[in-house]
Amino acid sequence: MSCLKFSAILCLLVSLNAVAQEKVEKFTSKECLMSNFETSVTRGELFGLMQRTLTIKKEVCQLSILNKKSFFETDYKIDVCREPIHMKVTVRGTLDVYKRDRSCDSRTQSEFCDFWSKLKSDLQDQGLIFATGEREKLSTAHGKVYCSYLLLNKYLGKGVLFSKYNDPSDIYEDNEIQKRSNPKKVKLRKESPKKEKAPSEELGMPQGRF
Repeated sequence: MSCLKFSAILCLLVSLNAVAQEKVEKFTSKECLMSNFETSVTRGELFGLMQRTLTIKKEVCQLSILNKKSFFETDYKIDVCREPIHMKVTVRGTLDVYKRDRSCDSRTQSEFCDFWSKLKSDLQDQGLIFATGEREKLSTAHGKVYCSYLLLNKYLGKGVLFSKYNDPSDIYEDNEIQKRSNPKKVKLRKESPKKEKAPSEELGMPQGRF
């Protein structure tokens, strides 16, 4: 009996320790900003005849994102702690700088918004969908892509400047992916049941005896 009790207590302690580690490993805004990592996500296209690779290198505020499809490459360099808010984009060996001068929406037409829309699409479709592991852990490829996406969504999308010397803005706030994954509940109004009319009332016939 004593052995069984000891085994049960040991299992309970192991379970509690695993749960505690799960909670501790979920990264905060500060941990995401101050992290250094490199990760790649590769997938095949056209029945495996072509490969598409998304590579992310991060050193605190500086992010380098390379999206390579066959012989075509797009390289993004972004420093989320530097103003004015901008990104450096290299396409076919030509480097251009695009500054953010307004928020981007469906009516905005600018080269900055075009490249930000493309980068965001690459991070979502290539990275967040195909990266392995849990997204809340910086130890996984999914977590590294998610951290990069959240920082860039704040810096390029919302115009928020970061600093490694101050507490960063909440990167989880105003996150479009979380909003879509947690739709608001819509309350439906209950209609009161309608009273059915007697056949004689509908036809306009007099009631009673003839």
